[in-house]
Amino acid sequence: MENQRLIPLNFKEINGKYLLVNLSGDFIFLDKIAFNDFIDFTAIIPNLENRFYINSLDGLAEVISKYKKSKQYLKQSTSLFIIVVTNRCNLNCIYCQASRNNSSDKRYDMDQSTASKAIDLILQFPGKNLTIEFQGGEPLLNFEIIKFIVDNFKKKNNVNKELKFNIVTNLTEIDKEKINFILENNITLCTSCDGNREVQDYNRPFNKRSSFDALREKLQLIKAITNGKIGMNGILTTTKKSLQYPKEVVDEYLKLGLDSIYIRSVNPFGLAKKIFSIIGYSPYEFLDFYKNCLDYIIEINKKGKLFIEGTAQIFLKKILGDGVNHMEFRSPCGAIIGQIAINYNGSIYTCDEGRMMAQTGDDSFKIGEVSYSLYKNLFDNETTKTMCLASCMESFPRCNQCVYLPYCGICPIINYTEEGDIFKNNSFRCVINEGILDYLFGLLDKDQEATKIFKKWIY
Repeated sequence: MENQRLIPLNFKEINGKYLLVNLSGDFIFLDKIAFNDFIDFTAIIPNLENRFYINSLDGLAEVISKYKKSKQYLKQSTSLFIIVVTNRCNLNCIYCQASRNNSSDKRYDMDQSTASKAIDLILQFPGKNLTIEFQGGEPLLNFEIIKFIVDNFKKKNNVNKELKFNIVTNLTEIDKEKINFILENNITLCTSCDGNREVQDYNRPFNKRSSFDALREKLQLIKAITNGKIGMNGILTTTKKSLQYPKEVVDEYLKLGLDSIYIRSVNPFGLAKKIFSIIGYSPYEFLDFYKNCLDYIIEINKKGKLFIEGTAQIFLKKILGDGVNHMEFRSPCGAIIGQIAINYNGSIYTCDEGRMMAQTGDDSFKIGEVSYSLYKNLFDNETTKTMCLASCMESFPRCNQCVYLPYCGICPIINYTEEGDIFKNNSFRCVINEGILDYLFGLLDKDQEATKIFKKWIY
C-alpha cells in the first residue's frame, strides 16, 4: 500500500463501530479491526480509495471535485429574501422572537414605496433562482402589500429570474379570496402547529378563540378550495409544555392532513430570551423528545404512510443525497451570502435572526436600508465579512475536529445572544445537532428499513 495518503477526515465511535467522514461528507462504518487496519495501512479496505485515501493524481482530482461540489453554494448568489410585510400579529405566542405589536396598529405595516424599493434591490442580485418569503408578525394582516409585491416582481422581472414565493402564516386571516390568489400565483404556505389543542392553545394564545380550532378550520377550508394543490409545510416549535406529548403532537399533524413536521427547539434570542427559563429546557430534554417523535414517525412510515420529519430530512439530504442549501447548516452560514431580511420599515438585516435581535433594540446585524443600499454595498462591508468569519466551521477547533463537520453549521447570532460573542460557539445547539446526527447515523448503521424510508424522504 505504498504512495497512499489519507484524505482529511474525522471519526467517532457509534454502536461499537467507527464512523468515518471525509471533508466532502462521504462516510463509512468500519468495525474495530478494519478501522485499525485502515489507520495503519496494513490492509486494503474495499470502497475507500478516492473517498478516504488516494494513490494517484486522478484520485486527488476526484477528491477535489467532490469537495468543491459540497461547497457549491459559495459560488451562488443570495437566494432567500425574507420580507417582513408587517410587524402586527393577532396571536400572543409565548416564544415569540419577533413581534408583539397590536394587530390593529398599521404603523407597523410595510407601505408600497418601501416594497417597491425592496423589489428593486432584490432584482439587483445576480442569482437566477430567488425565493421571496413573506413573514411578520402575521403577514396576512397586510395581504394587500403581498399582492402588490408579487404582482410587481412579475412586472419588473425583465431578466427572467425564477421566482418562488412563500408565506409564513398562522392562517387565522386566510379566506377564499386569499386562497385563490395564493393558488393562482403558485405560492407555498408554511404554518405553525405545536400539537394537540392543549399545547397549541398554551403556546399560541389567540384572544378571540382557540388557536387550535382556528388552525384546523382554516386547513379544512384550504383543502376544500384547492384539493391539496397548495404546498403546505408545518413547523413545531418545542416548548417545555410540548415535551410530554411526542406521539400526540405527531398524531395531530396526521389528523390535520399535513404530510410533514419540522421539529425545532426554542431559540433563546430576540424576545424569547426573556422567558427562556420558563418555556425552555436542557438540550438533552429536547433530544429525548425529538428521538421519541422520530421513532414514532419511522413506525408510521413502516406501516405505509409517507410522513416526513424536516430536521432529519435536511441532514439526510446532506448525508445520503446531493446536499441541500439550508442556511443554518452551511459553512460559512447563509447570513447575507445566502439570505437577507428586509423589515417592514426598509431596514435590511443579515438574516431573520438579525432582524429578531433588532426587535430587542440591538441593531448590531443591520446592514443597510432599501432607500439607499445597493447590492454591492451589502457585501462590501465589515458586518458581512465578520459574519462569514464567525460561521466558518473549519476555523473553530471544536467544529474542525467534529465528525459531523460537513453536515452542520454555526449561527453567530445564537452565539452572540448566549455568549455575548459571535466567535464563541455555543454548546446548546451543538449538543442538539450532534445528538440528532448520532441518532440518525445509528439508524443508518443498524436499521435497513429505516434507511429505505430515509431515502424516500430525500428523493
